[in-house]
Amino acid sequence: MVGRRGLLGGAVAAAAAMLSGCGTGRKQLVAAAEEAAESVEGVSGVELETDDGANFEQLLRGTVSLEAEDRSAGLTVFDEAMRGIVTLIHQELSEADAKSLRVGWITGVLAGGEELTPMELGPDMPAANPRRDRITAESFYSKYGLE
Repeated sequence: MVGRRGLLGGAVAAAAAMLSGCGTGRKQLVAAAEEAAESVEGVSGVELETDDGANFEQLLRGTVSLEAEDRSAGLTVFDEAMRGIVTLIHQELSEADAKSLRVGWITGVLAGGEELTPMELGPDMPAANPRRDRITAESFYSKYGLE
């Protein structure tokens, strides 16, 4: 028979492993999100990672390297890469986890080095003071036809 302390200790250990980023699920999500973005024509490379925010919210951040040097063309490619990433998140995570996953720190980088942010893609931001750290996958659901 397992005592309550033993069960609680196991639950805490499991939660800590998930939050620490060492969990296989997080690594698989990152690999799949990188693959989704890399499959977009005009993307030359993707480096993503998961992390925990200051309030224990989950983050997916990193860079999407773009072949384009032109800002307008780069925004189009970055938008398609974000569509792939957000769609994958929507399909692979539970509804609550997918909607709350913060993606505002994914940056598109043009061939010349200029950076593009998800704010430039027109996420749904109902807050009066929109900020990158508040952009979640759900912020793009209506734009990408996900619900």
